[in-house]
Amino acid sequence: MRKTAERIIQELFIRRAFRKYKDSLPTKSDSENPKFDYHVLADAIIWEDEGIEKCNPKLENALRYALNYRTNLIANKGFEAKNDNSEKIGKRTFKLAKNYFPNWIGFNENRCTYNSELSDRIKRIRKVSEWKIDKVMNYEENAE
Repeated sequence: MRKTAERIIQELFIRRAFRKYKDSLPTKSDSENPKFDYHVLADAIIWEDEGIEKCNPKLENALRYALNYRTNLIANKGFEAKNDNSEKIGKRTFKLAKNYFPNWIGFNENRCTYNSELSDRIKRIRKVSEWKIDKVMNYEENAE
């Protein structure tokens, strides 16, 4: 049932957004050394020159699975080989996004492959983010 729901979400929401905003993401960087930031809702990193923060919110939402998948490719050595994720929504959305945005700077090889330095940073960022979310959730539980 879950796979069916994921496919429906992908077909109705994600594919429609990709089709509508096809090729609207930047293909070149204006920055010599762009910084990256953590996208909490996607549990992913994004670079400032990728246009994610400036794009239409519907496109940003549709890209979340792809951004998360890409972050896992960067953070986890052998991610594709270790995980049977061929039918998971993250990989399917990643491939779909590559079809609609083939020249997007976010799909440059150095932003889609394992990087030990970035991996360590991503893991630290995720740990801090998790801690902050837990803190907020515990605060709300204790405030009641």
